[in-house]
Amino acid sequence: MLQPPILSEILSEVPEVKAQWDIFFLRKNTFSFEGKDLRIEKQKKAHSAKFFIRIIKDKKVGYSYCIDKAQIKQAFETALSIAEVSDPDEFLSLPETAQIKQVEVYDEKLVSCIDGVSQFLISMQEAAFFDKRIKKLRNAQLTVEISEKGVLNSHGISLFQPFTSVTAHIIAVAEDKDSQMAWSYKAERFLKNLNFEKVGKEASQKALMLLNPKRLCSFKGMILFDPFVAVEFLELIAQSLSAENYQMGKSLFIDKIGKVVINGGLSIIDDGLIAERFGSTPFDAEGVPTSNKILIENGVLNMLLHNTYTANRAKTSSTGNAVRTDRGISVGPTNLYLEGEKKLTKKELIDMVDKGLYVIEVMGMHTANPVSGEFSVGVSGIYIEKGQFIHPVKEVVISGNVLDLFKNTVAVGDDLTFFGNIGSPSLLTEGIDISG
Repeated sequence: MLQPPILSEILSEVPEVKAQWDIFFLRKNTFSFEGKDLRIEKQKKAHSAKFFIRIIKDKKVGYSYCIDKAQIKQAFETALSIAEVSDPDEFLSLPETAQIKQVEVYDEKLVSCIDGVSQFLISMQEAAFFDKRIKKLRNAQLTVEISEKGVLNSHGISLFQPFTSVTAHIIAVAEDKDSQMAWSYKAERFLKNLNFEKVGKEASQKALMLLNPKRLCSFKGMILFDPFVAVEFLELIAQSLSAENYQMGKSLFIDKIGKVVINGGLSIIDDGLIAERFGSTPFDAEGVPTSNKILIENGVLNMLLHNTYTANRAKTSSTGNAVRTDRGISVGPTNLYLEGEKKLTKKELIDMVDKGLYVIEVMGMHTANPVSGEFSVGVSGIYIEKGQFIHPVKEVVISGNVLDLFKNTVAVGDDLTFFGNIGSPSLLTEGIDISG
């Protein structure tokens, strides 16, 4: 890829400093559309830019950022003054240049038809009204982002990548003897990969499934997690796969590298090079190449996600998972997903349930403890008995430990689904405490 003018423009703003430095920048144009009553109600366009500066001098670091490249010199001065009063840290360093693999993350077709994308919001709404019990829709939204990011540093790294994304979100309300609300969401890099009608219909299907719920008596049983719910529990695991959290003692996996941590039939993978996937990127926020990494293989914890700093502390190499924030450098996944050895259809999974729940929504995941793994959350779904859906349920709480949940997962579906950059198939887990 030819070096775009923005890189030389930024480089021209960098002052002479006797220190190591890097700049990570992100610029994006956002086009958002909101719909109501089968029409486009609101349209907005926004532009944003951020230039993140890091200075390392005498093994001391300072961070700063600005929103205009004309402010880069001032941001350098701020970062340098912070570095001068910071404590030295022997593990601070910048990465060297390395070979970058290209990955498809830019959809020219999406860019060329932004004005027409709003019509997909209409089709998403229309698809939601496939049943007369769907009475209204809320928060029907479609967002398109055209962005570009890049990294430059004093070691010669000079990288640039444009990105596209399109996101659809909708809430449907079903009414019968009672009223139930459900939502659906999908985010993709390429327009061709997002089925707007399916998103609208999924929200309505969930709302209809939950109509006229009944109470349950408490019991311990099996739970079949819809992929969307499974992803929320996987996100909890993902926090513990960060080497940053591990080194701070905030991980479920302390002293468990090389040991069995989840069911032996499961693997968790992070791969930044999947074509057209939402979390894909050729390089991370430090300019380190991304790659495919099997973090947990057949239940055994192989490795963690690293940036340059955490890798130095662990005497290993960065995995290309640096994330830039206003406060500095962190660690995060690219495309993180779960796989199972044997994949079953949804019907086969349901047939395995003697007594349990099919969970399609979870409430209160923010209350789960990412360090201990303990959770107690509200769920909505369908009561299952002897492989048959019996009735919807309400006011149900499930509790346990997220590691036990994945250790007790007995089967997975053939429906691996990504929501943003996290993906999971349906999961069938046993031994869950279910309180009515």
